[in-house]
Amino acid sequence: MSTSRSNSSLLKRGFKADAERKSLHFRELLGLKKHDPMPATELAKHLNIKIITPSEIPGIPDDLLELLHKGRDLWSAAIFSRAEKKYIIHNPLHSPARQESNLMHELAHAICEHQLMELETALTSCVIPLRKYDIVQEAEAECLGACLQLPQKALFHYYHILKKNNSEISNIFTASSEMVRYRLSITGVLRIKYPK
Repeated sequence: MSTSRSNSSLLKRGFKADAERKSLHFRELLGLKKHDPMPATELAKHLNIKIITPSEIPGIPDDLLELLHKGRDLWSAAIFSRAEKKYIIHNPLHSPARQESNLMHELAHAICEHQLMELETALTSCVIPLRKYDIVQEAEAECLGACLQLPQKALFHYYHILKKNNSEISNIFTASSEMVRYRLSITGVLRIKYPK
């Protein structure tokens, strides 16, 4: 589950730089350039994590499925383990940009090796929309997820070299305009002096 981006002060020293490095490392593993978009579905496939929607959960109780559908604005995505495999259950009713951000956030939990709840436990206690990690883990997933989607090198390339505007970058990376603005600011790309 995602939180606000105000928790970056909870990150240990060097975490942000390491997150940027990881975002480039996974691009390299997938045969992408450092500035290429990296779809969450491709990263999930590489990590052997299955992405499903609530209706695809085997054995999901009817009342929980109804709760997830009714509360579609109250939850985004969650990652669980089941028989040594990981699953991300995501909300397909959100916009493509929000879905991409949600998925990257959950993939970041897996990459950070955070402790995951067992899917059966979540199903029997009906906690899928309520599952939360501690605030430090949430801050780590927020930071890494954003780096995976919009690394600094990619933003620099599209903003300074290709002269793309916020909207164009949003479309290229399936990201919200808000996320692009945030990442351009937090990575320092806007402050970099680049020849016209």
